Amino acid sequence: MKYALILFAFVFSTLTSAQEEWVGFNIEEETKQLYPKDVIPVVNEDTNQIAMFFTNRKVIFGNLHDQNKQLIGSINNVIIPKKGKILIGAIYDQETYTLFFSNNNKSHFSSVSLSFKTGNFKITEDLNIEFKKEKIVEYLVLKNKLHILSVSRKEDVLISRILTDKGLIKTTHYDLSSQAIVNNIDRDYPLYPLLFGNPNYAAIEVVNSNVPNSLEQTNAFTKLYVDNNKLTITNNLFNKYTYVISLDLESDSSNFNSIINTGYTNNHHGANSNSFIHKDKLLTIYSTLDHLSFSAYNLDDFGLIKTFNINDKEEITFKNTPIIQEGGAFDDYRELEKTSKFLRKITQSKIGITAYSKNEDLIITLGASVEIDRGGFAMVNFGAFGVIAYGLILDSFNSYTRTKSTRISCLFDKDLNHKTGDIPLNEFDQIKNFQDANRTYNNAHLQTLFKYQSSYFLGNYNKRTGEYTLTKFDN
Repeated sequence: MKYALILFAFVFSTLTSAQEEWVGFNIEEETKQLYPKDVIPVVNEDTNQIAMFFTNRKVIFGNLHDQNKQLIGSINNVIIPKKGKILIGAIYDQETYTLFFSNNNKSHFSSVSLSFKTGNFKITEDLNIEFKKEKIVEYLVLKNKLHILSVSRKEDVLISRILTDKGLIKTTHYDLSSQAIVNNIDRDYPLYPLLFGNPNYAAIEVVNSNVPNSLEQTNAFTKLYVDNNKLTITNNLFNKYTYVISLDLESDSSNFNSIINTGYTNNHHGANSNSFIHKDKLLTIYSTLDHLSFSAYNLDDFGLIKTFNINDKEEITFKNTPIIQEGGAFDDYRELEKTSKFLRKITQSKIGITAYSKNEDLIITLGASVEIDRGGFAMVNFGAFGVIAYGLILDSFNSYTRTKSTRISCLFDKDLNHKTGDIPLNEFDQIKNFQDANRTYNNAHLQTLFKYQSSYFLGNYNKRTGEYTLTKFDN
């Protein structure tokens, strides 16, 4: 029997009772006026309350629930700023919530602040933020502040702008002009094109390494990771180097490091490389048609911990799954027998590496993927706002459950010693199984997925009944 079918059967038999409907509330009357296109959950970590905002291109309505599932507030007909086309972040200050917006070309910024207690809202049509010869890299919400990260088009400088409900409060420049940024032949290369890479590929991805990630997400050339007030940027535009840029958004300091990818030689044409950060480790992968090197480094000092090698004429000794190919044109699932086929397919595609922890074990997936349509949102561009700020992980989940890839998964202990046995199931497997068993949760309206305390919450709207439900999944 196929490995995937065995896995699904095990998921179905063990996880079907691991969820409960946490709360349901009717929004039929609100949707009759203007049907929302998106739903944005905001977890208030100060009060343990959940604010659910429903938006379309003109207005917002919302409900506020406490940790005892009680509805403690609601607000309707909140007007979105005139030029507010993309939601870029949300913060809260006690009972006041502020949502930030940009226009489509990211040149104009606005906000709306609202209170569930009073039912009032205040629009700021122009936050007066000017970008001079810069390109926005990403929006990040950290410790209740919105950070707009940009890069100079002319100089090797990153710029962070911090916004609160009072507007722009701080601008910091991180000058990297003295760092050795070079290409494969060691010629100087500017920071701006390094970050945005080849325009034919998805260049930048914000990664939440606390949840399972698909290879489609982690094969981006540039990835952003956030840990408290520290932002880490990795880049693999060039196969020779993995660049790691660390910004301390509190002390305004920065660090720059580079490593030469293990296995690299200048004789390899058509090679492929990438990296992934998981907790205190930097994982790298470098592949050619006949060889693959996968290495782990300490993120503190970039000391090499261990390297695993794959050769085209040998069996892969550290894999715990078959070589799986999913999403092919003629067969949705195949198992490849030869290592040489695996190396050929991943080297000629968008290579990636991803990892997540389960108890004391580390599950690492190596492979490559192709682009898919993840569904997306009509108005909201969540970016780092969703992934980092409030645990919104629907994009990660959709990518994980739909990605087309060629891959192997490997099981290690915390010291990177390979372990035999099956790959353990994760939370996304549990949620996907629930969706498959409940038709109303497949292709659902206004669906969202986020973390609250230690659990996952799946939101879903039933158009027939007008009921919006939050289903809780325990880890």
